[in-house]
Amino acid sequence: MNDPKLKDEGKKWIRHFGCAGCHEISGLEDEGRIGTELTTEGSKPIERLDFALFTETAQRGNLEPITDAEDVARLPEGPAKLPWYNQKGFFEHKLAEPNIWDKGKIKPETEKLRMPNLHLTKEQVRALTTFLLGSQENPLPPSYQYRPEDYRRDIQEGWWVVKKYNCMGCHQLIPGQRTSLMSMARYKDAQEQLPPKLLTEGARVEPEWLLHFLNNPSLTDKDTNRNGVRSYLQVRMPTFSFSENELGKLVRFFQALSRQPFPYIPQEVPLLTAKETDMARSLFSSTAAPCLKCHATGDPAHDKFATAPNFLQARGRLKPDWMERWIIDPQAISPGTSMPSGLFKRDNGHWVFSGPTPASFQGYDKDQTKLLVDYILQLTPEEQRRVGAAMGHARAANGGASTSGKSAGGLGSGSK
Repeated sequence: MNDPKLKDEGKKWIRHFGCAGCHEISGLEDEGRIGTELTTEGSKPIERLDFALFTETAQRGNLEPITDAEDVARLPEGPAKLPWYNQKGFFEHKLAEPNIWDKGKIKPETEKLRMPNLHLTKEQVRALTTFLLGSQENPLPPSYQYRPEDYRRDIQEGWWVVKKYNCMGCHQLIPGQRTSLMSMARYKDAQEQLPPKLLTEGARVEPEWLLHFLNNPSLTDKDTNRNGVRSYLQVRMPTFSFSENELGKLVRFFQALSRQPFPYIPQEVPLLTAKETDMARSLFSSTAAPCLKCHATGDPAHDKFATAPNFLQARGRLKPDWMERWIIDPQAISPGTSMPSGLFKRDNGHWVFSGPTPASFQGYDKDQTKLLVDYILQLTPEEQRRVGAAMGHARAANGGASTSGKSAGGLGSGSK
C-alpha cells in the first residue's frame, strides 16, 4: 500500500467504471457519466444500435443468443426465436444480459462493456424497455411545438409540479375553482378553517420566504406537525420533500403567474417618525377595525380564536405593495374572504381611513394605507403586546367584548 502508483491505478479504474457517477469521491467531482445518454434512445436508428456478432442472429431469429438460463428467463417473451432485429429486441437483450454484445469477441479489459448486470426481473425488463421505446424525439417541427422561453415557461413547468402533488385538492389557484376540502361538511360553516387561496401567491409573498416555507411548512425544527403561518388551522400543510428543482419551479411558477419580476428585489421600508408611529398605531388599534381581534399574537388564550396570521410574520414574508392593495379591497383579491373591504376610502387623491381618526392626522397628505403597511412591517413583539394590552383595557371598559365567534378576517387572511 506504500506504492504511490497504486493510487493512480485505482483512479484509472474508478474513472473507467464510472464510480463517481453515483459516489462522491474527493478529487473526482467533475467526472461525468460513462453511460450512453438515453433521453431520446427510442428514436435512435436501428443502424446505430450495435448488435455486434448477433446481427445475423437477430435478423434471422432462428437462434438463441442468450444461453444462460437465468438471463433467458428475464426476457419478456422467453428465448428469442423470432426475428428481434429492432429497438425492442436490442433493449430487452441488453437489459437481460448487459455484456451480451461482447460475447465471441476478444477485447482488452478497458474496451469491454461496463454496464453491470442488475439481474432485473422479467417485469422490470419489460417496463424499462417500454420506457426506452417511449423516449422519442418530438417528430413535430419546432414551429409546431409550444416551448416558450419567457415567463410562460415557468408557468408551464410549475403546473406539472402543482398537478403532480395535487395542490389544487386543498388550495384554490383559479377563481371559481372548487377544492376537495370545500365539499366536506366540516368546512360548510367554517370557511375560515380552509387552507389559504393561492390566487395571488406570487404577488403576495417574497420568493425567498416561499422557498423556505415549501421546504419546511412548519418553519421550525421543533414543532414540525404544525403550519408555521396558521397554527390555528385543523388541516396541516404536508411536507412533500420537494426536490431542489421542484422548489425552484414552484417559486418561479407563482412569480410568473402574478407577472412578478424575477429575481425579486425587496422594497426598502422607510422608518417611521415618532409622530407617524403614533398615527399608525391609532389606525392599527382603531375600534372600527381592531386588527388584533382576528390575527394571531402568540398568546395561546387569544390564538385559539384567531383566524388570521400573526402580524410579526409579515416582514420578510409579504410584499408591501400587495399588503396595501389587500387592505384597500381584500374582496377584489380573494372573493369570499372574511377580511372586510371598505376600511379605507379615496379622498383628495389619497387613501384615508373610513373610521374616526385623531386630530394628529390633520394636514397629513400621504396615503394612510401605506402608513399602516409600513407600521406593520416594523412591528415588534413589544409593540404588539402594548397595543394588545391597550385594546384589552378598552374592551373591558366597554363591557368586555369577546374575541370568540366568527372572525372579521385580517391582513393576509385566506392567503399564505
